[in-house]
Amino acid sequence: MKFRLGCLLLVALTSACAPSTGYGTIVADPTTHALPTPTTTAPPAPRDVPTETHTGKGSGEFQTSWPPDQLGFFTFDCPKCRDNVIIDTDGGEHGLVNAIGAYKGTTWMNTEPDRPTKRVTVHADAAWTATIADYRSIATAESGKPASGKGDAVLKLPAGVTRIQFTAKTRGNIAIWWMSEDDRDLILNQIGDVQVERDVKGPAYVMVEGYEASWTLTPA
Repeated sequence: MKFRLGCLLLVALTSACAPSTGYGTIVADPTTHALPTPTTTAPPAPRDVPTETHTGKGSGEFQTSWPPDQLGFFTFDCPKCRDNVIIDTDGGEHGLVNAIGAYKGTTWMNTEPDRPTKRVTVHADAAWTATIADYRSIATAESGKPASGKGDAVLKLPAGVTRIQFTAKTRGNIAIWWMSEDDRDLILNQIGDVQVERDVKGPAYVMVEGYEASWTLTPA
C-alpha cells in the first residue's frame, strides 16, 4: 500500500483528504491535451513532451526535468526486486510506489501544479528503470470493451462515459482514483476481491492502485 497524492497513506487510505485544484483538462482528441495549471492563471498551450528515462541499481536518487506544468505518468519497472520497493518524491504526490518484490506499474504525477516533482528517491535492491511520459503513453479504455490489467495502472476514459464496472482479485488493498479536468476523487478503497460499479464522467483518467491485483475495468 502507498503514500499517494499528498495526504493518503495506502496502508490507511482515507477520502478525508481535501481535494486540490488545477488538474488539467482531459481532452477527447488524443492529439491535443490541456495540462494542469495553477487555478489563478490560464492553461498553458498544449504540447507534447519527450519521454524521460532513468536507470539505476539499488537505492538512489535522480533529478527530473519534467515540465512542472505538465501532467506526467510515472512507470517504474524492477523485475528482479525481492524486498520493499518504495518511490518517494518531493512533489505533491510524495510516494509513488510502495510494494514488495518484483514490480512494474504506472501512476500519475504533477497533479498539484504548485508542488511539482523535481527529485525522485528510489528504494530498491535490484536494477530498475523509471520513465515519465505524457498523455500519449496512456491507453484508452473504450466504452463497452473490457480493459484488463495487473497491478498499478492508469487508463483514459473517453467522452460520454458515465459509469465503470470493475472487478479485481487480490489479497491486498485495491483503490481507484478518478481525475477529470476539474475534480479528483477516490471512488474505491478496500481490501480483497471486489466487484463494483461506480459513476464517473469522461473524458477523464482513472488510476488503479493495487500492485498485487488482477483486474478488469469496463466503461459504459
